[in-house]
Parts: sequence; structure tokens; C-alpha cells
Amino acid sequence: MDPTTLVPFPGATHEPFDADLAEIEAGVALVSLGLATRVRLVGLAHVEAVAAAGLVLAQAAHVAFALERNPSGPAAVTLGPRTRA
Repeated sequence: MDPTTLVPFPGATHEPFDADLAEIEAGVALVSLGLATRVRLVGLAHVEAVAAAGLVLAQAAHVAFALERNPSGPAAVTLGPRTRA
């Protein structure tokens, strides 16, 4: 039987900024634990407002962070792959 990995995902929140940051935090956790190579987040309501905090979280976990602005659609955040420590 494969071992189970518990990922401490952030709890649900009703604050839009907190929700977006929680999504980024969850993506960082998936990549840093090796459960995903890359995570792409699209449709975050306030991605521009939480991008700096998300970048700090990603850098602390040695995970690549890229914010892509799309003039014809929503911005996206791509997390991963892991960077060298």
C-alpha cells in the first residue's frame, strides 16, 4: 500500500484576498511536497493584490513563481518546478 501524505491546506475563508492567497499557498504546498510538478492557477479574483505575498511564500519553499498577465483574459499564476536551494 502506498503511504499517505497529508497536506496541511489552509482553511476556507470568505475574504477574497485571503482566498486567493490560500489558493497560492495550496499550490506551493503541492509542488514543494513533490505531489505536483507545476500548478497553474487561473481566475483568482485579486491575483495582482496578493502576488507579492504569494511570491514570498513560493520563494521560501524554493518553488518557482510566475505571474502572467493576459490582456484578453484573467491573469494566471504558475507555481513550479522546485528551484535549487
